[in-house]
Amino acid sequence: MALKDEKGRRMVSCREAAQEYGCTMRYLRALAKQGRVNTEMVGGAYLFDLQEVRRLANRDADGRERKRSEGFRAG
Repeated sequence: MALKDEKGRRMVSCREAAQEYGCTMRYLRALAKQGRVNTEMVGGAYLFDLQEVRRLANRDADGRERKRSEGFRAG
């Protein structure tokens, strides 16, 4: 389920963002706490900008292309 924020960005839940990124929800929340990914807090839950998550999914922390695990299912 995607929502739009006041800036028109498409926001998704942590579970959906983790599936898109190809990582665990715990790792994605850690990135949010470190400020490496923009989030909105709504009722104690993180909402992630889908476009930014997709951009990050192709890069690692050093800006290099990220290797994705085949068959990995987050969540």
